[in-house]
Amino acid sequence: MRALGRQFMAQGVRRGDRVLIPLATDVLAFGSFLALVRLGALPFSVTAPLLGQDRDAHRRQMVRLVVAHGVQRLLVSDDLSGIVGVYPETPPEMALAPRRPTAEELADDTPLPAVEVAPDDPVFVQFSSGSTSQPKGAPITHRGLVHNLYLIADNDGRTPESTWVSWLPLYHDMGLVGGLLTNLLHKNALYLMHPRCFIIRPISWLAAITRHRGNVTAIPNFALDLCVERVTDEQLAETPLDLSTFRYVYNGAEPVRLGSLRRFEEKYVPHGFVPGSIYPVYGMAETTLIVSAPHRDEPEVSRRIEGMDVPSVGYPLDGFAVEVRDDDGRVLGADRVGEIHIKGICVTPGYLDPSGASDGLIRDGWLATGDLGMLDAAGRLYITGRKKDLLIVQGRNFYGHDIAATLETKLKLRSGGAYVFGLDRGGREQVIVMLADPGADRDPKQVNLEVRRAVLHEFGLPVDDVLFVPRIPKTTSGKVVRHVCQQMYLAERGG
Repeated sequence: MRALGRQFMAQGVRRGDRVLIPLATDVLAFGSFLALVRLGALPFSVTAPLLGQDRDAHRRQMVRLVVAHGVQRLLVSDDLSGIVGVYPETPPEMALAPRRPTAEELADDTPLPAVEVAPDDPVFVQFSSGSTSQPKGAPITHRGLVHNLYLIADNDGRTPESTWVSWLPLYHDMGLVGGLLTNLLHKNALYLMHPRCFIIRPISWLAAITRHRGNVTAIPNFALDLCVERVTDEQLAETPLDLSTFRYVYNGAEPVRLGSLRRFEEKYVPHGFVPGSIYPVYGMAETTLIVSAPHRDEPEVSRRIEGMDVPSVGYPLDGFAVEVRDDDGRVLGADRVGEIHIKGICVTPGYLDPSGASDGLIRDGWLATGDLGMLDAAGRLYITGRKKDLLIVQGRNFYGHDIAATLETKLKLRSGGAYVFGLDRGGREQVIVMLADPGADRDPKQVNLEVRRAVLHEFGLPVDDVLFVPRIPKTTSGKVVRHVCQQMYLAERGG
């Protein structure tokens, strides 16, 4: 970190500089992140191109971030190649080019200049949305980060002897805060693998757990499904597994499904996995990471809520207050569903607006999450759904209206002619595109293909189904009637 810090100082990095950095699973990338923090710069942690996403679409997204947030420097990497010096908004002098330090540079233990920071100064910015048009930057404070790191480590009983084995991308809050930074806190063993290795061959992660005797990690729910669906009996015969060391697996970042937990346990108990080691938790980028979690060794608790079996995501952790409110902002009592509001020192002071200031995210210190849920009489939290127009697919967030707007532009559809939503079918979130009839002069099969290609290239998001309807149901004020759209879809496709 010191060697990289000296490189960056020589390239003109100063305290407060905003630096765009795609956090790849690479020592040079996260070493650069830590060096920038040490110099008092402000890293903007952004995604690498998603699997299947067009690189030009990703580059355009990064350029919009540079312009919107006054970014001064860009960490040059494979993921940001083709940006610096190509677009007028990103001239060559913005480039920040780290190189692997020599042995002599690594041996130089001269300390970097001291940088004074206040507890409520931002330490980095992470983005809460996977959308391309308006990613929302949440600044995380030093005070909030340190508190959240200790919450996580204390919650799972982390010690210097613990071993974390993860494939999570470091640009995701669960990978960066939960994976990388909490393990630096206790200096315990950390083994990282590239996310694509897991996606392509899920057994590689389970084999790494076996090899390194992993006992703690974090995953989104879809990882359980991949381990059940894509790990074959032949692979299990060829790769002996011992998962008996696992004791705390955080399951968050997307809706937790009890069916996924049961199927994973059924498949891997014969390979040493201990039932009850997977803990549904709740958190988000705006709260640094974790908000609530079950107590260690507490039996799984679930409730039947609005026709669904919903697992508890545990109790709000120290420093957090959680309320459930109705649409008028009134606090609801136990066992009543409403929007979840959160207050605490780990909550971001607000999204960054284009001027760099925080906008009106917080009211009286409370964050309106857009998530629906309830608290039971014992104080356990349950997540039942989402209030806002948001899809969560494989742990990443996408706004349906952004996707619809992109389709209307690229496919030259009439305004308001597309509606995009998520639907829980078969235990996973499916991406559904509803289109108003494009007209007799356009072939529906070709439009269907163009929709799927556009969404994959722009967002890295596969579309599960496209439905053509005479018109998109709307209110007299022009707002899409979401529940009617979903009813129309289910009536047409069955379900």
